[in-house]
Amino acid sequence: MIFFMIVPTIMIVAMIFVHEAAKYFKVQISYISLLFCVAFSLLADVVAIEISTSSGVEYFLKLFAVIFVAAAVVTAINNFLEVKK
Repeated sequence: MIFFMIVPTIMIVAMIFVHEAAKYFKVQISYISLLFCVAFSLLADVVAIEISTSSGVEYFLKLFAVIFVAAAVVTAINNFLEVKK
């Protein structure tokens, strides 16, 4: 139970840190994209717990696929939002 209280807090702090780092390096990242990133990160945590019954290479390939898809979706959303501006 404590896991589900600590992880969102860490994600929010990380989101603020990433946003500040992006401003420093003059990279455009929208807040909506960052919120989707946090949501997908939490989803990836839940999926990692659910698929943890399998071990070895299969587990890591499934986890890599989830993370890759989440990153691609967030990147596409950010690109769409920045082009739309």
